[in-house]
Order: sequence, then C-alpha cells, then structure tokens
Amino acid sequence: MVKAILSALIAALVIVALGITENAVLNKHFGELTEELNVIQLKIKDGSCKKKDILEFQSDWIERKKTLHVFIPHTEIKEIDLWISECVYYAGSNDYKEALAKTEVTKELFEQIPKTFLVRIENLF
Repeated sequence: MVKAILSALIAALVIVALGITENAVLNKHFGELTEELNVIQLKIKDGSCKKKDILEFQSDWIERKKTLHVFIPHTEIKEIDLWISECVYYAGSNDYKEALAKTEVTKELFEQIPKTFLVRIENLF
C-alpha cells in the first residue's frame, strides 16, 4: 500500500517537473524568437530591412524548430513556416507593408503557442 502511494507521488512529481521543463523551453525559444522578430519589425518600419535579414531569421527558426518538434504539434510548426516564408517573399519584393503584417501574425503565434501548453483548467479539457 505504501509503495503504491509512493509510486503515485513520484509519478506525479515527474509529470509536474516535465511540465515545468517543457514550459521553460517553450518560453525561452519563443521569447528569443520574438526579440529577433521585434528587430526585424523595426527594420521593416524604417525601410532598412533586407531579404537577407529575414532569411537569417528563417534560418534561426529552422534550427530551433528541430527542438520544438519534440514539444509542439507539427501543424503549429507548419503554420509558422508558412508565415515566415511569406514574410521572406514580401521583403524580397520590397512589399514592406505585407511583410510587416506577416511578422505581426508570426509574433502573435509566438505568443499564443506557449500558452496552449500551460497547466490551466482550459488546457486540461
């Protein structure tokens, strides 16, 4: 009886620890990506953004998504891929208005995705 209770408590602690780790990893990656995106948005607004800047951001995203695939659904990854690719296209076409709009949506995704993995009542059911 004591072993069963102790095993259940250990399992619960492991699950909580893994949840905290998952949340920390997601917040770290998406926070850093958001900071990079803020710099790109400033460059877009002042007209100094080049396609190369967004391609560098895209490369960083591609590298980070290797880790993020472990934590978030592939559909979320694909959605971000799409928005960043569109931003690259519009920046390359010097359509900064559209590029800025794409970065806004991407930034919103970076904010919302980690929230879906928090331990909250609305995420449990």
